[in-house]
Amino acid sequence: MAMSQALSEEEFHRMQAQLLELRTQNYQLSDDLRKNTAELNAVRQKNVALERDFVKAQKALNKSKKAQEVDALLSENEMLQGKLHSQEEDFRLQNSTLMTELSKLCTQIEQLEQENQGLKEGGGASAAAPPPNPASSPVDGELLRLQAENSTLQKKMKVLQERYDKELQRQTVAQGNQSATSETDGSASANGISDVTGRGEESAAQGTNERLEQTEAQLEQTEKQLHASSNP
Repeated sequence: MAMSQALSEEEFHRMQAQLLELRTQNYQLSDDLRKNTAELNAVRQKNVALERDFVKAQKALNKSKKAQEVDALLSENEMLQGKLHSQEEDFRLQNSTLMTELSKLCTQIEQLEQENQGLKEGGGASAAAPPPNPASSPVDGELLRLQAENSTLQKKMKVLQERYDKELQRQTVAQGNQSATSETDGSASANGISDVTGRGEESAAQGTNERLEQTEAQLEQTEKQLHASSNP
């Protein structure tokens, strides 16, 4: 009975020692847990701060890229506007040259009409006396000269019309390219210039075509009058 009681006390002391050891380990583990928790919180805070810095850096990078793209678009827009103004000046100069040449042609046609009128008056005065040699008649010679001048003027008018059509087509293509670029960048000023230029080109083309039609009609009338005066 005493033996069993002694063993029980020994076992009790052993169990008590194990309990103290477990408590000590528990305290150490709790302390380690607190340290690890504190370190984890610190790491999480650093992670949040790093994520914020990363977002800020990403936003700054995106703003920098957008600013560079905007600068590139503005530079391209200025270059295209400069080209547009240069082409408009060239077109105005060429259009002015064409109108000057057409004015000269109209002046020549008026002179031919005056000469034709004089020939008609001279032919009416000498209609009673038939020419001795029709092949060498002054009226026939003048008619041939006027027909030659008429042919030359028609060739010049054809060349001028072709040049004007080519220039108008080139300006139309240039205006189309400028409008496409202006829609991408949203530049309303370039669109306004293109609209005004298009309307100016349309009115100039209409006026030039009317002048050409009038010139051709006057040439045809002059030729008919010359035939009428040569065959009374």
